[in-house]
Amino acid sequence: MSNEITASKAEFALDLTNAGLEVLDYVPERVTPPIVIISPDSPYLVTETVGNEYRLGLKLTLVAMTATNEESTEALDALIADTVSALADISYAVLKSVATPFRLAVNNAEYLATDITLDLSITL
Repeated sequence: MSNEITASKAEFALDLTNAGLEVLDYVPERVTPPIVIISPDSPYLVTETVGNEYRLGLKLTLVAMTATNEESTEALDALIADTVSALADISYAVLKSVATPFRLAVNNAEYLATDITLDLSITL
């Protein structure tokens, strides 16, 4: 029997990938933008109903390619729009918020990034 939390994240990553996004359902050792990285958010798991229904809290870190500030901003805005559009078609995902963009330092470089928080409805 597979772990339902892991399986739910993998299914969600596949749905985002099918929408045309580059997605990883784990935090990679090296980041190759543009990419969407799925990681846990807080709270991670919350009861949704009396039964076995839960909300799985996730954070999507969207990372734009390095470029001039103007180009990075445009690239991140496009990645946000593409991700939000993809989420609209995924019925079990509920968008909560898009955070203010920030500089993400990884791979000896800085990238413009933002976090999207959301909940997935899952059954355990």
